[in-house]
Amino acid sequence: MAITFHHWPSKVSNVIVYLTLLSGNLYSSFGGDKNQDSPYDSKHKSYISPAQFTFYLWSLVHFLFGGMIIYQWFNDKVHQTVGWHFVIVSVLNAIWLALWSSGHTFLAFITLIFTTGAVSYIYYKLRQDLSADNWFDTLFLDLPFSLYHSWIVVLLVINAFAVFSPIKDDGPSTFQTILAIAGLGFVASTVVGYIEYKKGDVAGALVLAWYLFGVFAQQQEPAIHWTALKPTVLRLVGRHSGETAPLLG
Repeated sequence: MAITFHHWPSKVSNVIVYLTLLSGNLYSSFGGDKNQDSPYDSKHKSYISPAQFTFYLWSLVHFLFGGMIIYQWFNDKVHQTVGWHFVIVSVLNAIWLALWSSGHTFLAFITLIFTTGAVSYIYYKLRQDLSADNWFDTLFLDLPFSLYHSWIVVLLVINAFAVFSPIKDDGPSTFQTILAIAGLGFVASTVVGYIEYKKGDVAGALVLAWYLFGVFAQQQEPAIHWTALKPTVLRLVGRHSGETAPLLG
């Protein structure tokens, strides 16, 4: 494959925002002001916050986006399907990270709503328009946005509960427990939605299942602890028993 400089302003912009987003995540996680919050070990916890190890999935997303940034220089498929929307998403994500790290959780939540909409636009466009001609298309274009889209859903849920149902010193109230179960039920139902949408998006479903496992590992309240695991098992195994579920989008 030969390097192509068609649409170079878009490609250069993608490189810049990718490096900015990567450095921002690294700085907030491993350096910076000790009073700032990290998305990997957040002070803004709720009763559906997952274990810390869950957040390292973001490293995989960054790696795959790095592959996309390189891959875009060898053809125009990234520009044709994603265009300038990756720049918009990255800027919104950076704003969310800054607000979350500085403790402005409500403003972060509002920003994340717009981020989710922007990511969803790219995700559905790829699902409708992308014809994966080779494994590079799948690995560095389809897969990163599948993971990113479902991870943004996870962040949206986490941020919402951090704002409206934060942890109390005396444990969750009955209302908070019911709210947490409802939230986990929503995520578990979304797992099925990813699998059943079009030909199926198993990668996106696995991200949500990984998050639910992280909640199962982190939360000790029995009702929340077991709810995080049981719905996923029932939906991924029991619901599809005797059926052949599609594995690839």
